[in-house]
Amino acid sequence: MLGLCWANEVQNYIEDIKMRLSVEARIVMLLWVMSIISGCNTISTPKNSVENNSSEAKQIVNETVNNAVDITVSIMPQKYFVEKIGGKNVKVNVMIPPGVDLHNYEPKPQQLQSLNDAKAYITTGIAFETAWIDRIKAANQKMLIIDSTQGIERIPMVEHHHEGAENYPSEETLDPHIWLSPKLVKIQAQNIYDGLVKIDPKRQAEYQANLNNFITELDQLDQQISQKLTPLKNRKFIVFHPAWGYFAKDYNLEQESIEVGGQEPSAAELAKLISEAKQENIKVIFAQPEFNPSSAETIAKEIGGKVIFVSDLDENWSDNLLQVSELLSQTLKP
Repeated sequence: MLGLCWANEVQNYIEDIKMRLSVEARIVMLLWVMSIISGCNTISTPKNSVENNSSEAKQIVNETVNNAVDITVSIMPQKYFVEKIGGKNVKVNVMIPPGVDLHNYEPKPQQLQSLNDAKAYITTGIAFETAWIDRIKAANQKMLIIDSTQGIERIPMVEHHHEGAENYPSEETLDPHIWLSPKLVKIQAQNIYDGLVKIDPKRQAEYQANLNNFITELDQLDQQISQKLTPLKNRKFIVFHPAWGYFAKDYNLEQESIEVGGQEPSAAELAKLISEAKQENIKVIFAQPEFNPSSAETIAKEIGGKVIFVSDLDENWSDNLLQVSELLSQTLKP
C-alpha cells in the first residue's frame, strides 16, 4: 500500500514537471518568434537607410545639375531670359557682374577659362562683346555663339543736344540696350530658344513650352506698363546715361540724356538741359548706380529737383521694369 502511494506521488511529480516544461517551452518559443520578427524589421529597415536614401537623392540632384547645359551671357538681364526658357535645364554664367560699368569692363582670366565648359555664348550687342568676342571664341572653339539681336532693328543712341554728334562713328551711335523693351525681348527670346534647341534638341518640347509661357508674360508686362504710362500728359524725362531709348519708344516717351558715349556735357549743353527741365517742369533726374552722378546732381540742384537711381542691368528684370514705369508715372504727373 505504501509502495502504491509512493508511485502515485512520483507520477504526479512527473506530470507537474511536464506542465512546467510546457509553459517554459511556450515562453521560449514566444521569445524566439519575437526575436525573428525583430530581426526581420531590422533587415527591412537598416540602420543607415536614411543615409542611403539621402545619398541616392543627392546623386539624382547631382546628375540633374551635371546634365544641365552650361550657357554664358554678358549681362544679368540675359540670365533672366535664358532661365525663363531653359528652366532647370540650364546653368547660366554671367560675365559682367552687377554694379560695374559694362562699357569698360574687362573679364578676369578665370572667367575666360570658365568658358571651357560652356556650350553656348549668347550675345546682346554691347561694346564689351565687340571688344572681347575674338578672345571669347578662342577660349572655346566648340562653343556656339548665339546672336540674340538677330531680327532687331537698332535705333540711334546720340541725342540732338550733344555737340559734334555727327562725328561719332556710326557703329557707336546704335543703341545696344535692347533688353529694356518687352517687345524686343520677345525677339531675343525666340533667338535664345533657337540656340538652345540646336545644342540640346532632346528637350525641344520643354523649351517650346517655356518660351510660350515667357511670351505670354512679356505681353502681360507690356500691357501693365502701358496702363501706367499711356495716361500721362508729360512725356519727357531726363537720364544721365541714355539706356532707356527703346523703352521710351515703346511707350511714346521722350528720353533726354546728360551724357552719351561716356562724354560729359559741356557747360552750354548743361545750361540747355537745365533750361529744358525748367520749361517741362521736370523735377527728377534718373541716374544709374554705375556712373558718377555729379552732372545729374548739378541739374537737380538748379531745377529744385532730385536724383533717383534706377538700374538698367537688374537681374529681376520684370520687377525692375515695373518699378521704373511706376517711378516715371509718379514723376511725370502734372
